[in-house]
Amino acid sequence: MTRSIRLRPWQKAALEKFEASGASDFLTVATPGAGKTTFALTAARQVLAVHPRRRLVIVAPTAHLKTQWARAAARFALHLDPEWSASAGRLPSDMHGIVTTYQQVASSSSVLAELAADAFVIFDEIHHAGDDRAWGQSVLEAFGRSPGRLALSGTPFRSDTRAI
Repeated sequence: MTRSIRLRPWQKAALEKFEASGASDFLTVATPGAGKTTFALTAARQVLAVHPRRRLVIVAPTAHLKTQWARAAARFALHLDPEWSASAGRLPSDMHGIVTTYQQVASSSSVLAELAADAFVIFDEIHHAGDDRAWGQSVLEAFGRSPGRLALSGTPFRSDTRAI
């Protein structure tokens, strides 16, 4: 890492629970601006330190957030491609992984399923997976075999009662 990261008390406690859980799926709920991105990237660094061949896939709600995630990851010495598309057919070999959107997952879930079979996946604002039925189903198809999935949300429920 290029700089030292000081975690907030909730981030430190959540990271300890994440590490101790050993579960494939982990949900972190925090208010906007609380530091979910910092928490998630710290968790990703730890996962990649234990599994250095593992790739990182981040799923964000919008194309604009892909660039923000890539920039934030760079501060953690994680190199992510926010321009990846399924037409590439593979993950970039000179990067730790990619940032994609829920919409891209819906249109390329079968490609992502092969690429992410051994990836650590971070879902930014996971409640967006229920925005369109295809999005939620595609997330399951693309990342169901991934060994680790970290979901982030400031809103871990939906007012329309759709499943996340």
